[in-house]
Amino acid sequence: MIKTGASKLALDCVPSMARALKLEPAYLMHMAIEGLIAGNVAQEGIAVFGTLVIENETTWLEALREVSNETDPRLTARAWKLLFAVAVR
Repeated sequence: MIKTGASKLALDCVPSMARALKLEPAYLMHMAIEGLIAGNVAQEGIAVFGTLVIENETTWLEALREVSNETDPRLTARAWKLLFAVAVR
């Protein structure tokens, strides 16, 4: 019923449902919120809270924060090339 849209996924059920479906919880939460609210409200939420970050991206961000000593480093052209070289491997 959730898959067809006949029923909405309660937000408090998202973590357990994500585990059962082997989905990224943040991704399923985003879908559940879109299903609960109409129109541009979901897009406004993205504008406020930003783009969805999945588990692997979170790990990358945590590593960046650690190696930069939480200094909010700028993404220079050199850093971009290095990051690209590492990510493509």
